[in-house]
Amino acid sequence: MGVIDTVLNPIIWAVSFVMVLWHRVFGAIFGEGSSVSWVLSILFLTITIRAAMIPLFRKQIKSMQHMQRLQPQLQALQKKYKLDKQKLQQETMKLYKDNGTSPFASCIPILVQLPFFTALYRVLSHAASGRAVGALSQADATNIQHSTFFGAPIPLRFFTTQTYLNTAANGQFAHTSLVNLRIVALVMVVLYAASQFLTQRMMLTKNTNLDNSVPNPMMQSQKIMLYVMPVGMLFFGLSVQIGVVLYLMTTNVWTIGQQFYTLRNSPVPGSQAEKEMIARRKAKEAKKALAAAGNGPVSNTNTVSTADGKAHDDAPVSRQRAQPVRSTRRKRKR
Repeated sequence: MGVIDTVLNPIIWAVSFVMVLWHRVFGAIFGEGSSVSWVLSILFLTITIRAAMIPLFRKQIKSMQHMQRLQPQLQALQKKYKLDKQKLQQETMKLYKDNGTSPFASCIPILVQLPFFTALYRVLSHAASGRAVGALSQADATNIQHSTFFGAPIPLRFFTTQTYLNTAANGQFAHTSLVNLRIVALVMVVLYAASQFLTQRMMLTKNTNLDNSVPNPMMQSQKIMLYVMPVGMLFFGLSVQIGVVLYLMTTNVWTIGQQFYTLRNSPVPGSQAEKEMIARRKAKEAKKALAAAGNGPVSNTNTVSTADGKAHDDAPVSRQRAQPVRSTRRKRKR
């Protein structure tokens, strides 16, 4: 066991335990040795981790919104103390403290996910060699070795060589097509990079203050990261196992869903998302007002005058369609 495995041993146990737990659930449906059960166990491992991180995600969104609101004040401080870097740093930290925010708060979910991601990487690495690790038994490791995603073994990666396939222990990958493996891995990594781009672009275009009168260095850096990070993720995804890329793709899909919900319900003031939210509320209120006006009370009573000269409401008269008057034969003869 290496240094990384020793340090991450508790998290490796936790990740492998959740995987095995979900595998028992799906194994009862699709079979213990089914590839579907192991693929679904990785998907639901991701969902379990992300669901547990919902409070951190909310904190991240609030921190990003606070940072957006503080941009005009930060710009004023930078202009005021542009010749005194130490004073600028002190006043900036004071501003963050007074408003209960931090520029590092938005990085917390990423930092928390990193150990779990690394633990899954190590679990699949051991499984590729057929070794038990954490809560993963020898039989489980063997099953993962033979589990595939569109014909590509989930413990292998894009840069796997033909030599490795031919010389792997027990020849478990001898019949694996290297071409198919690389095609599946490449398609998955491209989709992952595209989802990473979409995730960042959604936040940049929908949840950024549209006031261009105040320069925003944070927005400029986010625009650069919008194109740089997906390219970096593209190369990174080619160097990890297909099972890990599956985890990353599921994470991005979850993030897109969370961001969509956040942008609809609590956008940054002055952003495009806030304008759309206000427009939806106005349309909803107008629709309710129109419905209320169209369904007002209709009086079905007739007011008649009696012998005492007073007006009284007669019994409700049912509305019936007027029937045509038919002429009798006698009237036609006349």
